[in-house]
Order: sequence, then structure tokens, then C-alpha cells
Amino acid sequence: MSNFWLILSRLFAILHVVHYVNCTSESDNEETYNKYYSYAELTRRLWSFVEKYPHICSLESVGKSVEGRELWVIRVTAHPERNEPGKPRFRYVGNMHGDEAVSRQVLVYLTEYLVTHYGTDPRVTELVNSTDIYIMPSMNPDGFEKATEGDCTGSSAARENAKHVDLNRSFPDQFDQLPRVLESDAPEVTAVMKWILQKKFVLSGSLHGGSVVASYPFDDSSSHIVSGVYSQSPDDALFRYLAQTYAENHPIMKEGRPQCPYDPDEEFKDGITNGAAWYDVPGGMQDFSYLQGNCFEVTFELSCCKYPLASDLYTEWTNNGEALLTYMEKVHMGVKGYVMTSAGMGLPGANISVAGIDHNITTWIFGDYFRLLLPGTYNITASSSGYLPKTVNNVTVIEDKATLLNFILNNSSEEMQMPGSLTSPVPTTAFTPAGQSFDSQVASTPEPLVQPQDVHHHSYLDMELFLQQINTVHSSITHLYSIGQSAQGRELYVMEISTNAGIDQPGKPEIIFVGNLHSSDAVGKEMLLILVEYLCSNYGNEALVTRLVNSTRVHILPSMNPDGYEMVFKAQKYFGTNGDFSGGVRYSSNQNTDLNKNFPDLSYGEDFVQPETAAVMNWIKTHTFVLSASVLGGMIGVKYPNSADSLDEDVFKLIAEACFVKYPFLQLSQACDLPRPPDRNDINPSAPTGIDMQTWAYWNTGTLGFTIGLSCDLYPQAEDLLTYWKQYHVVLLQFIQQVHFSVRGRVTDVQSGQGIANATVVVEGSRHQVHTSKSGQYWRPLAPGAYELQAFAPGYSAVVVPLRVLETQVEQVDIGLTPELFTHSEGQLEDEEFQKLLEDLSSANALEQLVQSLLPAGTLRYRTYRERSDFLQELTLTFPHITRLYSLGHSWEFRTIWALEISGSLESPQPTEPKIRYVAGVHGNAAAGPELLLEFAFVLCINYGGNPTITKLVDRSRIVIVPCVNPDGRELAQEGKCFSTAGLTNAHGVDLDTDFLSGSLSVQPETHAMMDLIKGGGFSLSVNLEGGSLLVTYPYDRTTQPAQNEETLKYLAVVYADNRLGMHFGYPGCHSGPESVPGGILRGAEFSNHLGSMKDFSIDVSLCPEITVYTGCCLYPPAEQLLSLWVEHRTALFAMLLEIHKGLSGVVRDKEGQPVSDAVVSVNGSVLVHSDTQGYFHTLLPPGTHQLEIHAQGFQQQLRQVNVSSHQMASPLVIEFTENSTHFSQGVVLAATISIITILLFSLLIWHYRSAKFSRIRNGVGWLRHCQDNLQLDSIVSEKSPLRGVFLEESESEDDAFYLEQH
Repeated sequence: MSNFWLILSRLFAILHVVHYVNCTSESDNEETYNKYYSYAELTRRLWSFVEKYPHICSLESVGKSVEGRELWVIRVTAHPERNEPGKPRFRYVGNMHGDEAVSRQVLVYLTEYLVTHYGTDPRVTELVNSTDIYIMPSMNPDGFEKATEGDCTGSSAARENAKHVDLNRSFPDQFDQLPRVLESDAPEVTAVMKWILQKKFVLSGSLHGGSVVASYPFDDSSSHIVSGVYSQSPDDALFRYLAQTYAENHPIMKEGRPQCPYDPDEEFKDGITNGAAWYDVPGGMQDFSYLQGNCFEVTFELSCCKYPLASDLYTEWTNNGEALLTYMEKVHMGVKGYVMTSAGMGLPGANISVAGIDHNITTWIFGDYFRLLLPGTYNITASSSGYLPKTVNNVTVIEDKATLLNFILNNSSEEMQMPGSLTSPVPTTAFTPAGQSFDSQVASTPEPLVQPQDVHHHSYLDMELFLQQINTVHSSITHLYSIGQSAQGRELYVMEISTNAGIDQPGKPEIIFVGNLHSSDAVGKEMLLILVEYLCSNYGNEALVTRLVNSTRVHILPSMNPDGYEMVFKAQKYFGTNGDFSGGVRYSSNQNTDLNKNFPDLSYGEDFVQPETAAVMNWIKTHTFVLSASVLGGMIGVKYPNSADSLDEDVFKLIAEACFVKYPFLQLSQACDLPRPPDRNDINPSAPTGIDMQTWAYWNTGTLGFTIGLSCDLYPQAEDLLTYWKQYHVVLLQFIQQVHFSVRGRVTDVQSGQGIANATVVVEGSRHQVHTSKSGQYWRPLAPGAYELQAFAPGYSAVVVPLRVLETQVEQVDIGLTPELFTHSEGQLEDEEFQKLLEDLSSANALEQLVQSLLPAGTLRYRTYRERSDFLQELTLTFPHITRLYSLGHSWEFRTIWALEISGSLESPQPTEPKIRYVAGVHGNAAAGPELLLEFAFVLCINYGGNPTITKLVDRSRIVIVPCVNPDGRELAQEGKCFSTAGLTNAHGVDLDTDFLSGSLSVQPETHAMMDLIKGGGFSLSVNLEGGSLLVTYPYDRTTQPAQNEETLKYLAVVYADNRLGMHFGYPGCHSGPESVPGGILRGAEFSNHLGSMKDFSIDVSLCPEITVYTGCCLYPPAEQLLSLWVEHRTALFAMLLEIHKGLSGVVRDKEGQPVSDAVVSVNGSVLVHSDTQGYFHTLLPPGTHQLEIHAQGFQQQLRQVNVSSHQMASPLVIEFTENSTHFSQGVVLAATISIITILLFSLLIWHYRSAKFSRIRNGVGWLRHCQDNLQLDSIVSEKSPLRGVFLEESESEDDAFYLEQH
């Protein structure tokens, strides 16, 4: 019987391998040109290119469609992982109209042609090496899904996006200045516009269907006459040449007679046409690319039939392949080069103008440019703000090869200098490493500086592009990152400026600036953008800036409120008004929220906190910022919290005076229309009615926060911004310097000398606490005077250090902490403490009290896949010593399935540490579970080191959290839809909780990822969060006999239900499902009977108990209900973490003390547990008395009886095999074999006396030897196999099996 199962399992394995090879080879095969790819198939095909040719291609999404599909772009070039100077960027965009499907497939074929011919075809190799090629097969994936194959005329439903918007009528138009469509109605257009502006493509092709012709700009005219008006661009001759290039390489297009059924007599001379002359297209991408995107673009209509049958695809590829390649090669015609400063630095954004052609292009991030021109002689000029222009005459351009022309621009005579009106010198800082001191010195006369010239108001896209350019050009001192997203999905960008930016650096204090908290406040945003440019441009050239960047980590968030500002910006642009949005961020519900009054007070919860505020709060909490400043308009001066302790008020006042009061020339005589308290001379105006960022930071973090007002205006004219900058930039520089006038030092372990992270440093007389960084560094600003400094950390004795702060010297105070002394051995004491901890927490209400005392994470909100990924990555960056993030695999649409591991010993896991798995999002429409688990993870992390109980639990456990198994389905689910099935399945339409079938050859990728985790995890317990009811279920979900360990499973379900408020009453109160559930628990099959569930797989394959928790009646409750759900479930989640430390644990050893691996521990005759390689075993059991039988090959069976408590930690049980029974067993087998052989031989000799029968005797001897082998094998199997009792022969009883094991 056992051989049968062995053969069957191997057969399944072979079939699985064959299936995998077939699938792999099929996905890697060359194109068949006989089918259209769905969105999922297109995604997989593009990923297959990247996986097979990673050295020349990469895949990214530039945005999402209305229905959440990714706008995939595959990049084909040598070194696709980086931007390379001097390499022109080319793009093709297809399927802009969803019903025009040919281009979608043709661009996939083009991609395949490029990657498969690279390295063998010299033409393709040269093109890929020298060109940065971007291919977007589908700009309208939603529309394509609605289109019908064989429909040649198309339909508006498929042509337009999911909000019925024609994407090629929705770009900004030169003749119509008002927005053509709302951003929310055409996210595809917004994403592509952003992509175009960011990349500054040189040449582009837009692929369409419905005719066969090449159409060039302009696409419309000022008259907007339907057709017949030739709208000529300044580069008309060049465009006609580019269009002709494509047409003459297309066998049908070059004839100029498409002969389309709807107009068989239509003709196009040479196969090309001016767009507006053919028909007027306002708001087209082609004109936008030329006028605003730095790019020359031509539109190609590929076929008369918009969506021909798939059998025609090979013909279409044959017609267009050569034309596509030849057109791409034209990106290398004209003039190319660099625009540089005299110091050799590239000048991004410099203008390149050609005499006689009224169209300029600009340089890219490296100062490189590519100006397409026809062969001829030209006068070309390069110019840039703040530099003298330069013209080169008689530049010769030849065909098919760009002429190299570099420009070096000199500073203009009007270059701005440092203001000379300073009445007091600017203090600067100097470090003396040997003495660890910091002196205040007088600055020498400032050296000439690079001052900003082109100052203007930045839209969100302008700001994003500006920051990305700065980050690229000054990559050695910048790090651009996002701390989260606004309510409308805009990134909250932060620019860090420092040497080795993005890395925690001992000795470098951190400071932050935040701008644009109010929507109509442009001053703070623009001043901070100028500050970014100022610090980067002057680094290495000016002493003060260089010193600040070298010694400080400066983090700048220019816009905390990009949504509100964007509304004001557009109102100002189109209507000449700032819109008067009351300083708030406006949401779709027309609710305005003043973000600077949105920070929670200690007496309130955080349910009202907006996503922008939450992102900033998390950002500040997870860093050791010393100072922070919100920069704004509407006031002039510095203010700070009026609730500060008197000790800290002196510090605030000292820093504020250093920024403003010492520079009277900066005090304006005009008064702002704001209340100004007379007693503090603008330094500390009264606090706002709400809790602002500075007050919140002071009481909740180690940061001292200020507000710096630089203007009475909120939204001044662009030309006034430079005036404000010249007047007040010294205030910002001086504020950065103040971070260095702090008491500083390290808190270390006196025994190891290692820095102690997250130690607390507090000054007597102040409730404000600061915490050490990852390396043990701290900074504490203090005014001159005498103080007592106290430092403490979990597991260490507190230390108090006297300190005197002088006005002329910065104190370095290093503090060594001594580990607390133990009377017992350290391990024994830890075990006793942890045992006591579990007992205490298991008593009535103790766990609930612990949970209520924890620091809240305050991160509850629904997150998209990208936001969830960013959150997890930020969590691991913030808490690297206790977290590890890794990928389990990918979903059907190639989203990563993340697993987050939390433990105090990630680098050195201990076998005695039990492991628990928390899972959510198996069904994408059960959206609350992922958010509860993210909150749970964050609470564990932020309380680690600060709360002793949480610290011990994390140190003693291995916690694996899988927030979302089905990310594709989660993206489709809709908030507030309590009973909707949208998102229940994965992208392939499979309910994942029916897909966990052992031996199945067609499991979904999400299922496969979880199967691997379950089989290899060594988990003691698993908790899966679902939605749609209020109860807990335990295995099995299939109709079968009860699980062997059903009592354990029921007990674990009861533990959760008893700790979840109200669940144990057993009345879910849901719209559907059972009305009454005794105790709040059910066997899975009694609630939802089905095969292939995850918890059945977990118990069958890895012997890991799993319970499913239905968190609430609504599958996707509104976001405002998440906090109440968290409060209801948090204690239960922690209760399950306690449970893994209970039950039964032990170690199996031989008489020499060596571990015995793979020993089988049978509990109560049914539950089977195996020892690991260290001999350790652990299993969960209900409270009570249990009988154990321990088996191991070569050893006699052991019998034990144990008692398990619901309030105590599992006491280690030592199983020692004292007698080795190997020789005894072998002797019995040998004796029995010899006896049988002797008797049978004697009988055969008598029976077969004649020699003619001896051949049969030989056969009989062979049979007897086979019997001997089987007997030996059975003796091993009877001792080793824990499943023997499951597969008894019909003639055997369980008693027989037990008897064999005894002998």
C-alpha cells in the first residue's frame, strides 16, 4: 500500500514537471500571430520578455486606467536599469482607442523582434544599443476589453475609456486653453502627459486604425473646421519627411489608396496627410507632444478594419514591421549634443533654437539635447536663464546621422549675488573631531552664489518633474522619496539633501521643512523648491552650503497638500483667482480640512486624521528629526508651541531669535492681516484653535517644531517669489544651522560598546523625550544653563548625567548603560519572566489592558496595492532589526504577494521560537482584513523597545504576516459594497479558497505561493481574516470525518471568539448566514462547505492548525469603520500570539544527548508531531491531560503523560531514548528469516526429490530472499512512519499495528 502511494506521488511530480516545462516553453515560444492578447495575457507576455531578456528590457507601469488596469510600458535598450546621457528616447503608443486593436498586437510583435534579434542582427543591435526605446502596447486597456474581434467600424463604448472619454480628444489644446476633461475622468491621459513631460522623448509614433495613412501635425486649426484646412506647424517639412518615411516602407500606405469599404475612393498623396486637412482633432496627443513635450510625433493609421480577425494579424505585422523599424531610426537625424556650464556641468532645461524655425526644444536632465532637422545648413542657438546665450552659425546637417554640436555657456553679468544688506554676519558651524566640540564663528564674505532665475508657480506635475530632474542631476547629494499619497492619490514627495543621502549616518542630525499645508499657500511650496535648487547648485562652490550639506540631513517636503494646491493653481491659471478654498484640502464630498489643524490632540482619537496628515505623522515618528519647520505665507515671523515646558520655551525662543531677531533688516514694516500678540514680537503668535503640526510633534515625538512665515501674501505673483527668496533665504539657512547647537552624543552598551537604538533621553524639568537613532545617536537642543540628563532603555539601568551648556560650545555627552544584573542565569531568568508574563496576560482583562496601553499606529485606511507595498517597505526600512520583507510570488497580474516577518532574532532564529502566520485578502472583496493586519504589524513595531511586554513577545516569537493573498481581486473591490462579489476571485476568475488541492497541476500563482509558505514554514498556528459574517471557523471546510485534533482546533477558535468583543454570544446579526452560532464558532463545513480551502490544506499538509475569522458582516465596510473594527479585534489578534507559546513543546535526544530528528510524537493516539533537525517539537493542545507516544527509528517507544494549562507557557519536555533497540530488532528479523528459510528448504527438498525440480527450488530461494528484504523494510516502516495506521491493510487492525511497533 505504501509503495502504491510512493509511486503515485512520484507520478504526480513528473506530470507537474512536464506541465511546467510545457507551460514555460509555450510562454517563451515565438509569436504565433493568430490571437489577440487579453489584458492578463498581455501582462504575462510582457513580463516574459523581461524575465528572458533582462539585460535589454524592463517593464514599468506609468499609471492606471479608470478600472485599475496598469498602463504597461516595456523599455528596450542596453542597460535598461538606468538613464544614459546622450541616448535619444523614442516611444510608440498603441491602442489609444480601445476598438483599434491591430496596434496592440503589432507592438508586441515589434518588441519580440527587437529582443530576439538583438546580438545577431547588426541593425537591431545598433538600434537597441544607441536608442532608449519605450513601447506602450495599450493606452486604453479598459476599452479594449469591451471591443469585439471582427468589428471593423468599432463602437464608442470600446473606443472611449471606461468613463466614456475619447483619450485622443482630451489633451491640452493650443487653441483651447480650458481643461478639456477632468483628471479623474481620464487618468490614462494624465499618466501619459506626465510620462511625456518627464521623459522628453525625441521622436514618437501613435498607432491607430480605421484607414491606412500617416498623419502629421497640426491635428486641428483655430477655426476647427471639420476638414480641408491645412494647419501647418513650424516643422512642417520635417514632419512630412517623417510621415513619408513610414509610408514608403508600408506596401499599402505608400500607394495612397487605402480602399477602405466606407470610402473606397479616398486618396492620400504619397500615403501622408496633414491632420487638420484630413479632419479636425482638437485635444490630440500628437500636437501636445510637439508643443509641450519636446517631441516630434506622427500618427499612423495601420488598417481599414479597426479590429480584424486574428487570422489577419500576421499580414498586418508583415505590412508594418519594416516601417516601424525605419521610422525609429530617424531619431538619430539632425543635431545632438550637450549644453554645459563653464565648469562642465550639464544644464537641464536649456533652450535650443534654430533660426527660421519658430519652435524650440529643451535639454534633458543631463543637459543633452536632440534636435531633429532635415539635411541643410542652420544657425543654432543655446540659451539658459542666468547664462549668456551662444549661437553657432552654418551648422551642416547630413542625412541619417546627427551632427554633434556642444555648447558651453558662461554666467551672465546679471548673475545674482548674496544680499549685501546683512547687518549681522551669518553664524556658521565648524566641527573639531578631536575635541568633539562645535564653535560659533563669524562667516567670511560669502563667495559668489548660483541664485535661481526662472522662478514660477509649479503645478503638481511641474514640481514632480523638477524634483526628479534635481535628483538625477545631483544624485550624489540627493534622495527623492515619497512618504505616502494624498487623498486623490498624488505622491507626497520629500527631497533629502546630504552627502550619502538616504542612509542613516552617525553624527549627522536630521531636520525637516514642510510647505503648502494650506491649499492657497504657494509661498512655502515655492520657497522650499528654490531651497532645494539653491543647496544643490551651490554645493561644492560655496562654503556655508557645502558645510551644511556635509554635516546635516535636510529633508524637504515642498507640498503636504498637493490636491488643494492643484485646484488653486488651475483656478489661478484659468480664472485669475486663487479660488478661496479656505486653506483646506477639498475632497469629493466637498469637505474642507485644514491640514495644519488636523493633527490629533492627546485627548482625541485619530479617526478624523486625513491621509496627508497621517503620512506626515508616520514620517516624523519613524525618524529622529531634531528640528522641524513648516514654511508658509500669511505671516512674517517664527512661532512655536505655546504649551511647551518652561525649560523648552527657552530653547524655542533661542532658536527663533537666531532666525529672525538678530537680523532687523528682515523685519518688514507692513503688518499682515493676522492677529499679532504684543508680548512676543512675532516670535510666538498664539496657537491656532486646532492642534498644529508643531504642537503635535513636541508632545508625541523627539522633534522641536516651528512655523516660519516669510510673506503676508499667500499666492503672490511669480515675479515676487524671487524677491521673497532674496530677502528671506538667510532665515532658512540659519534655521538649518541651529540643529547643530544641540547637546549630542551616543547611548551605548558599556559591555559591548554597541549603540543602543531607541533609548530614551530626557532632561529633568521637561516632559519632552528624545530617542536615539539606529546607531545610538541623539541630539537634544538646550539653552545655556545647568541640567541633569537621564538616559534609559529596556534591559538597562538608567543613568543620570549632570551637564552644563555654554553659549560658545556644543556639548558632546556620551552615555553608557549597564545591563541589569541577574541573580539567576540569564536564560533561566528570562524563561521565568516570560512564564510569569504569560500567566499575567492570561488572567482576566490583563491582555485587554495591555492592548489599550499600547501606542496606536494610527495608520488605518484603505490602501491600493502600490500604497500597501510602499507601507511595508517603509516599515522594514524604519524597523530593520525586527522586520524582514520578502516576496512569496506574484499574482496572476504580476503583483507581488508580500510576506512581512517580525521577530527579535531575525538573523539568528531559535528552534524554540514558535511561529505564527496571519493571513488576509484571500478574497479580494474582504478588504478590512489586510488593513487590520497592517495596523497590527505597525503596533508591534512602534511598541517594540518601548513596551517591555511587546518587546518580550516579539523577541520570543516569529510572526509572519501576509496582508493580501489576492492583490488583483483587492484592486477590483469597491469600498462600501458590503455584499458585492467584485474582487472575490483572482484575475483569472478563480476563488482561491477552493484552489488549495494537493497534487493539482493547475493551481493559481497566488495559491502556489501560499502553498510553498505553508509547506516550508514550520508554523504552530495560522489565523486567516475574512469578511461577510461574525464568527470563527475551524477545519475542515470539506464534508468529511472530523479532524483528528478537532478538540485543539475548537479550542483555538474559542480563544479568538472569547477575546473578540461580542463574538462569543453567537449572534452575528448579518444580512445572510446563520442567525445563531453557539459560542461564535463553527466547523468550516457547517458554515461554507467546499473543497480546496487553505485551512484544510494547512492542517493536512503541514499539520498547522488554521482558523478563519470573519471580522464583520460587511465585506468592504466604509473606511471610517476600520478603527472600530480594529478596537474589536486587536485583543483577539494578540491572544493568538500568546497561544503559540502554550500547548506542548520538548526535545528528543539519545543517551549521548544528541538530538533525534524526525521522531514522531503521537498525542492521544491521533495527533502526530515530528521533531526537527535539532530534535525540537511543538504543538498546540487544549487544556487537560494528554497521553504521548514517542517513536524514532532504531529506538524503543517512549510513553508520557502531560498536563497542558490555558494560563501557562509550554514547559519543555525532554524525551531521552536510553536504550538503542537497533541490534535487537535486527536480531529478531534475522532469526525469524533463518528459521523460515530452513523450514521451507527442508520441505522443498523432500517434496522435490528429483534433480529436475531443482530449478523450482532456485526460484523458491529467490522468493524467500525477497521475503527477507520485505521483512526488514517492514520493520523500519513500522517504527518510522507516522501514517502507517492510516493505511492499514484490510486484514490488519489498529491493535496489530501497535503490536508490531512494540516489537
